Amino acid sequence: MSYSPPVECGLTKGAVDAMAADVARQVGYEPGADLSPIVKQLGGRIVVNNVWDVADETSGSIMIENDGSFTIAIASHTGAERDRFTIAHELGHYVLHYLWPRHNGKDVGPVEARRYGSGRVEWEANWFAAGFLMPAGAYKSAWVELKGVIGELADRFGVSTDAARIRAETLGLK
Repeated sequence: MSYSPPVECGLTKGAVDAMAADVARQVGYEPGADLSPIVKQLGGRIVVNNVWDVADETSGSIMIENDGSFTIAIASHTGAERDRFTIAHELGHYVLHYLWPRHNGKDVGPVEARRYGSGRVEWEANWFAAGFLMPAGAYKSAWVELKGVIGELADRFGVSTDAARIRAETLGLK
């Protein structure tokens, strides 16, 4: 089967952020919770690739089939926070670059987004991941509650301190 690379959705950063928070709400995701049930609920699965297989470039990737089922590949040598962001990023590709175009009447065939991509498509997936894992409203409330302590915010949302810091900057909190 031949896979196509994802095509940018063209939504603004704010629109992607809002969509990600809405998707998180619709699938019942609570910040910091396990993402595996969400992936399964959406028709996907997560596989862990062996760190010793240096020829394998699929870690940190998603393959979406014609029927909407998908496989997210993560590396065996990364930590939980990194894996969570990677999974949410790949869900971003699924929502923004497969479901959204189909919702808008575009014929999107099998899609594959591979690790080490760059450009707008990857930015969109990162925006989605941040908005999904750290919805703006919940993040702002936690920021006040935790007095802006980045380490505690990272723990609350299950992300790296870098991701928590960037989210605070993006939301104008820092």
